[in-house]
Amino acid sequence: MKKHTFTILFVLMAFFAQAQESFPQYPSPLDIPIYLSATFGELRNNSFHAGLDIKTQGVEGKKVYAVADGYVSRIGVSPYGYGNVIYITHNDGYTSVYAHLQRFNKAIAKYVKDYQYRNKTFTSTIYPSKDTFPIKTGDFIGLTGNTGGSGGPHLHFELRHTASEKPVNPLYFGIKVADDVRPNIKSVSVYPIDDESTVEGNDKPVYYAVEGKKSNYVLKDKTYVYANGNIAFGINTDDQVGTSPNKNGPYAYELYLDDELRFKFECDSFSYSEPKYINSLIDYKRYKEKGNRYVRTEVDPFNKLSMYVLKKGVAHVEEGDTIQVSFKIHDFAGNTSVASFALVGTAPVEVEKEPLMRSQYFVKADGSMNNKIEIDNFQVITEKGTLFKDTWMKTGATDPKGCCSRCYRFGEYTQAVFKLIKVRIKPDEEWANNKKMYVAYFDGNGKVSSLGGKMASDGYFETNTRNLGEYALKIDSIAPVVKVLNFKENDTITSSNTLKYKITDDMTGIDSYSIYANDNWILGQYDAKNDLLYYEVDSHMKTGKNAVKIVVKDGVGNKTTKTINVYKK
Repeated sequence: MKKHTFTILFVLMAFFAQAQESFPQYPSPLDIPIYLSATFGELRNNSFHAGLDIKTQGVEGKKVYAVADGYVSRIGVSPYGYGNVIYITHNDGYTSVYAHLQRFNKAIAKYVKDYQYRNKTFTSTIYPSKDTFPIKTGDFIGLTGNTGGSGGPHLHFELRHTASEKPVNPLYFGIKVADDVRPNIKSVSVYPIDDESTVEGNDKPVYYAVEGKKSNYVLKDKTYVYANGNIAFGINTDDQVGTSPNKNGPYAYELYLDDELRFKFECDSFSYSEPKYINSLIDYKRYKEKGNRYVRTEVDPFNKLSMYVLKKGVAHVEEGDTIQVSFKIHDFAGNTSVASFALVGTAPVEVEKEPLMRSQYFVKADGSMNNKIEIDNFQVITEKGTLFKDTWMKTGATDPKGCCSRCYRFGEYTQAVFKLIKVRIKPDEEWANNKKMYVAYFDGNGKVSSLGGKMASDGYFETNTRNLGEYALKIDSIAPVVKVLNFKENDTITSSNTLKYKITDDMTGIDSYSIYANDNWILGQYDAKNDLLYYEVDSHMKTGKNAVKIVVKDGVGNKTTKTINVYKK
């Protein structure tokens, strides 16, 4: 067998195209030892992690400090995402972000609460003037918490270029984390990427377990991978940062073919327009079916992710060739692990292909073919750049029970898109004027969820979504459920009490929520992940008897109202 060689058709300017940025060095935002539960660029559901998650010893309430001089430029309050969050714009061109806070400091908390009462809203995005909250390095700004989409007490700490708002890896800024643990490589994958290519005599991806010692991994129970044609690769890996047991993301992924660097992906910075590209970076089908993420070395034509450094991760192998394949995985501290194997070329194999059905459409990613598909009373519209590459899409229709339309298919739940697609369905005539309608989505595991939607002027009910699969129209006629948790009729309360409710909805979700004392709006704070709505008793509730009313609506307007009288001392 001969050794396969590569002709380099590009210069290595990719490594030197941009001068190394000089980053200011900041102190820690916490006065406790730094241990991480998440790293920058870590692979998440539909996104990349945009900062560091700093552990807070399993509790809330640790003091948070500003890392540099500047001013508070933005404050956010939300039951989702970052929860309670502060943005500080610094004088050096960067902005720091402190998310999932339990509370703001007293001055900021009063400012936010005044805004919420003035606008009668819990969810808030506020942009103070430069002079409202000037900040010096080390100023106390709040307490760590677990608000928003947080999965446990921690501080999400983020640094951004102020001008572009692009997040940058905070480890560039001098945040010190002890780490001598090498990344862990769990498995590798090999992909035939066109109709003439095969791996192990078939046209499907193959996944290989690995084993290793001292960070050098080889295929388990196998020496060679046999293939023919154009072949790409993938790797499933994680990284433990020092003594923290959390499985985090590595800093850089490299692929070498015969000792030549051909692919590199580096977690340094990205734009907030880019996170959905993750579903092209990874083997999305495998992720949806098995739950693990393989970073792929094939780069789809419409994947514009900026964290790619080199994009030559495809090998061409013919009968008699041998290519040495090596993945090198690095963490930020420079610890490295390597997984290696040999790709051996075999004779071409003719594989019987699954026949195309008449109901399949070839949709071009540039929007030039089948960007609008119509079937019966169903339409799907995709614009340029919605798909990562040209793709065959399965379509079809069935007649399920309990729906206001036929059930229509566009693609599979294991296929990913970058932009939203528009789904339009015309309801059966008897349901055309029903105001409780929504687009139901049926995933590949039997779960039904709501995609919302609204009626258009032409009689189609429409919504925008990134979920491919099956859709139908359904009716939600059930109002939200409200359960009072910690008080009852005619209870006596004080300013130290918190009134709590559990609010849930089984289909279209909680859309709005309000609490009133004697018909005057009071601040209900919503913890969505725990279905908890609560009011911290304050001066907006008068002394004596108060009629406390809660009003909760779901996504189609079903409403639940509950009133309980309490006495405030």
